[in-house]
Amino acid sequence: LLLLIQAIQINMSVCEPTVEQKSAYLINIPFSEVFGDNILPGMVASSQKILSLDDMELGPNDVVIASYPKSGTTWVSEVLSCIAFQGDTETLKGIRMDERVPWMELDDSKIRAMMPDSPLQSAVSAKGIFDAKKRLFFTHIYPEFLPKAVKEGRTKLVYVARNPKDNAVSFFHFHHSAKFLGNQTGLTWAEYFPLFASGHICCGSWFKHALAYWKFTRNNENAKFIVYEDMKKDLMSVMEDLEQFVGVPLTTELREKVVAHCSFGSMKDNKMTNRDGLLLFDDKGPKFMRKGIVGDWKNYFTVAQNEAFDELYKKELEGTGLTFEFE
Repeated sequence: LLLLIQAIQINMSVCEPTVEQKSAYLINIPFSEVFGDNILPGMVASSQKILSLDDMELGPNDVVIASYPKSGTTWVSEVLSCIAFQGDTETLKGIRMDERVPWMELDDSKIRAMMPDSPLQSAVSAKGIFDAKKRLFFTHIYPEFLPKAVKEGRTKLVYVARNPKDNAVSFFHFHHSAKFLGNQTGLTWAEYFPLFASGHICCGSWFKHALAYWKFTRNNENAKFIVYEDMKKDLMSVMEDLEQFVGVPLTTELREKVVAHCSFGSMKDNKMTNRDGLLLFDDKGPKFMRKGIVGDWKNYFTVAQNEAFDELYKKELEGTGLTFEFE
């Protein structure tokens, strides 16, 4: 038994970053701010802005899309945009994603100070696109910081989660291209893995984030929890479910049109969704939309990392009812 305990302890050590790794990560995030258990990318967000969202004016025709970074946020945003615009994909091809689905915690005072020519605007200051049936916003904040209208169930929320192994890989590559995360081209997978597993990273622990929203959506009929892998498997069914949830039904013909429009290949080539040219990203780094597949984690996780992460996954999610497919 002692040998078994020791083996598990040794195995789990790969999930724990060193003090040096933690410090280096924090230093490499421009203007980083520690906010609770979270690390904020201070180049674009601030605790002051997040706290101000409590009184954000939202109504029953608005929808907030929440997620841990790189778990399918843009994909869900495009699907819901198509629903909000009643299948009018032609119009959507002329409107940038950040204009029609603004980032709620984006602090435009920071953007103006550092990038005066940036077209980005915060959700609160954005004029919005009012030809849509619904206004859409996205966020990565924890549910306790959501606007009152969302917490009280007056505004709908859709949370998208992705299996944490693929989510980890996608977020790893994101660190190599996002300027607000330090454009960390020198960050290796071996250095990054324990930071992600332990939650010492921007947006904190994947487990805490997903479970907080899992609990939130279980207790709120105006909140829905969807899974990236389900969208990959049967986007049509997920779309129908979302149409019913937001109250904007589409015809079968329009739904098929939207599914084609929202395919990974189509979105990757669509300049309105692929984030190409935005000043927040390094064009020489990995593309914002990289592979979009299930199971890419197998190309990154070592045997030791996989065994340790499986233990962590079991410890954190066992008994919660929340499960994921990894391939």
